[in-house]
Amino acid sequence: MPVSARARRLLSWLPAALLVLIIGGVVFASFAIQESWWTEENPAASTDQKASDGSTMLTDAGFDYANVEGVARVRLGEGGLTASELGLPEDGEKSAEFRRPVRVVIAGGEDVYVVDDIAALTAVSADGQLDSVTLFPDGASLWPAAVAQMRSHAASFGWDASELEGLDDRLAEFNRTGEGDTFTVVVGPSDGGAQVTGTLTYYRSGATTMDLTFEPAE
Repeated sequence: MPVSARARRLLSWLPAALLVLIIGGVVFASFAIQESWWTEENPAASTDQKASDGSTMLTDAGFDYANVEGVARVRLGEGGLTASELGLPEDGEKSAEFRRPVRVVIAGGEDVYVVDDIAALTAVSADGQLDSVTLFPDGASLWPAAVAQMRSHAASFGWDASELEGLDDRLAEFNRTGEGDTFTVVVGPSDGGAQVTGTLTYYRSGATTMDLTFEPAE
């Protein structure tokens, strides 16, 4: 059936009308984002993001704020808040993967530990207290990089440097024998305001994992 001149005129307006609607939607979305808390340069933390002592709440909201600020802060042991005050259950754990590597500042006793480039974190509570915090550094997926990171922390964490000697030879022996699926090295725990333990795990696939666990001093 032939299309009338009037219908052709109406159809010719349709793409333009759709374009106006699309542009309007983009402008509205941009305005909404600009008004969002996420785009503020230094957004103020709410009570569900930072605890009463300035520690990061160990909750989704707290980790969201750490993503924006680029820093997560935790106090372990004496002087620290209870699990419930940090948003944790009496006995349980909470994990977070950060949108970008962040700095983690951990206070234990009179010592303060600063660890940069952390990709993920797991906090564990027991008997109503914060029992441990485990950090997973970014860029430690290959053995040489993971070993280098461990060695870079030895002095500041108070590890015995001899625990990190001969690791490549031990790994070569593991690969030569072909026994077992993983090769694991545990360094520490150290003495100080917090007990710090580092763990390296090498898999036969070639992948490597590294984590740093902080626990209250005994």
